[in-house]
Amino acid sequence: MKMFEQAGEFKPDSLIAGNEFPILTEGIGLKAGYGLLKRGTLVMKGSDKAGYAAGTDPQLTVGEGENDVTTDMEMKVFGILTDDFDTGTDKTADNIPATAYQTGMFNRAAIIIGEGGSAEDHEDNLNQIGIYLQGVRNYE
Repeated sequence: MKMFEQAGEFKPDSLIAGNEFPILTEGIGLKAGYGLLKRGTLVMKGSDKAGYAAGTDPQLTVGEGENDVTTDMEMKVFGILTDDFDTGTDKTADNIPATAYQTGMFNRAAIIIGEGGSAEDHEDNLNQIGIYLQGVRNYE
């Protein structure tokens, strides 16, 4: 064994912006079929209790046959993904177990939102569940 051998590499991603507020996590089942969701993705919880990446517009169908009605699903902010999670491409598969930060201080610029959205759009709702955003200077 070499005394100073490098066994791995650590590269901070600046997602976590501070420790002034406790960081708590919670599990959620991500809806399958949305591909790779990266660490830092804002997760919304749908009325079907599944997790979706912010910026997706899942539909909810009620009824069957000619009487079915499809509407936009009601969504609430749930948290921020702790790691990368691959939900695959099959939308009929079971939900994918994942974990999300539910409280803490996070870098506004590191939060991942789908097309046409920004972290600022969700900031008030994030504050209500105990997630606070702030700017972080990167020193690279």
